[in-house]
Formats: sequence, structure tokens, C-alpha cells
Amino acid sequence: MKVTKRVVTCIVCPKGCRIDVEINNGEITSIKNYDCKRGIDYAKSEVLDPRRILTTTVKLSTGRVLPIRTIEPIPKHLLKKAMVELKDKIVVPPVKVGDVIAKNIVGTGVEVIATANAK
Repeated sequence: MKVTKRVVTCIVCPKGCRIDVEINNGEITSIKNYDCKRGIDYAKSEVLDPRRILTTTVKLSTGRVLPIRTIEPIPKHLLKKAMVELKDKIVVPPVKVGDVIAKNIVGTGVEVIATANAK
């Protein structure tokens, strides 16, 4: 039986609660020091399935770069693979904010969109 403890700083609101999470054999057995239910939900997801929005840039055919992001968080462990997948992508203008730059990034079903216009 392997019991581990983690302290998760909640980012759901400005309070920044430092939530104590105890994990036993891959399952959460205790969550303490939270101020709201949203903190509990955040701590659970951060411990069991951490996800992040990927923000980066891709090359434009004009030689400049285009800022992009995923439309929703992807598993944290896939961020580097997503960056590799986007590394050689070259986008031809015109591009508008919200245009889809890549679909199904690293098999997640998540789209990557432009966050700026390019002429």
C-alpha cells in the first residue's frame, strides 16, 4: 500500500487555497484545507488528470509567427508531443482569430485555433 501526499495550490479563484490531497494506490483518500467545492473538484482533476491549455506559435509563410492555443485543456503529459506535432506547421495567410490551425491535436479531439489575425 503506497500512500502519498500532495499539496495542490488551487487556481479557480484568487484565494489560492493550498489543498492537501492524500493518495492511496492511485485513488484519492482525503482532501483537506479547501474553502469551496470548486477547490475539491480542482484538486481531484489536478491530481488524477492534470490538463493545460497549450499556447504557442506557428510559422507563417511570410516569415512571421502566429500565436495559437488549444480551444480546451489537453492532458499535461501530452503538451510536449503537441509541440512536436506543431513544430513544422506553416500557415498561409490570411488568418483570422478563431480559425482552426490544427484538428485533433495528438489524438485528443481538441482543435488548435489562431489567437491573432495575419494578413
